[in-house]
Amino acid sequence: MANLFNRFYRNLPVRIAGYDQHLHLLNAVERRHIRRSQWAAMAIAALLSVAGFLGYYLPLYWSPHFFPAATLAIPGIEMTMRLPWAELLWCILLTTVELVLLTLLNIAGVHEIAVATGFINAGNKIEKSEELLQVGLEKKTTDVIQYGIDPFQGLSKWMLFLFNVVLRLKGWAGNQIIRYLTRTLLGRYAVRALLDFAGMPLYMAINAYSVHAVMREARVVILGRTTIGLLMERLPEIELSATEKDLLYDTLQYIAVSKRDFHQNHYRLTREMLEFFQIPKEKNHPLPDDYFEKLERAPAAVRALCLIVILMGFILDGRISWRERLKLRWLSSEGILKESHAEMRRYLRDFLNGRGVDELIGAYVSIASVAD
Repeated sequence: MANLFNRFYRNLPVRIAGYDQHLHLLNAVERRHIRRSQWAAMAIAALLSVAGFLGYYLPLYWSPHFFPAATLAIPGIEMTMRLPWAELLWCILLTTVELVLLTLLNIAGVHEIAVATGFINAGNKIEKSEELLQVGLEKKTTDVIQYGIDPFQGLSKWMLFLFNVVLRLKGWAGNQIIRYLTRTLLGRYAVRALLDFAGMPLYMAINAYSVHAVMREARVVILGRTTIGLLMERLPEIELSATEKDLLYDTLQYIAVSKRDFHQNHYRLTREMLEFFQIPKEKNHPLPDDYFEKLERAPAAVRALCLIVILMGFILDGRISWRERLKLRWLSSEGILKESHAEMRRYLRDFLNGRGVDELIGAYVSIASVAD
């Protein structure tokens, strides 16, 4: 499959969409093109779900003789079980085809976002294929582990496993709930066809949302990459002591623990910061209990540096969860951050809409430069 996806990506045309050279900003033409591309991809994804339902159920209704089943005797009791093996194989085939088509649609959507923002062109498209295919294939970037950063510090592995299982089963569970409600509301008048197709709107919504999420993530990764580059260009060359380097490392781990997830932008921010300040990477760097006390005692320049890492870290993955909102409110109430939760939401919207976060970067870089 990897070869198929690579060939598909390489053959996608690069259409000029009126982009400019400011990669961390989106002009009106770019924003309009991205919106149109997202809605078109979502509509196609929803139609794929409709085609999948029709392709599965209509042959079962019209030509049931093409789908034989085996009857199995259950040992020990006088009961038999029907095994619809042909129907099962048909379902697996159609599901596989639908998943491949959705993946190709994701790759095309990510490619369109990259072209619209000016991130790729005919000259560098192949060079950046691995990074964009990673987004299109919805692969998590866990490379930050090589720096000893662990987003799941202190969490139970069983809790993580159960959480991931629930995420995987949400579509199936939603379909079963809709079938149950339909049967309950309509009782004996609920015919099989209605029950079979009751879950179609849910799967249409799931398909459309999954494509929207992938294209949104592509925008976040591209804007995040260029925003991090802008930050690194403006950082003052501060000479950090061993203790101050350790505090910056703590800050990067604090962001990971706050997010409880891996993200390509957080990996890039970690790598760039450690390389810029020549901080040796560690095999494991847990967040200490006295992190905020250490941050409070730090010199103004180092403190400003850590605060910009915290603020950037909270928005670079493109979302602020309810748990993170509580953290931001606490940081603001304790006087650690001067930005309110409402201001952080505004910065997040500006980042996602391609308006940049120059104001945020400039404020803290100026403090660090003056203090230094």
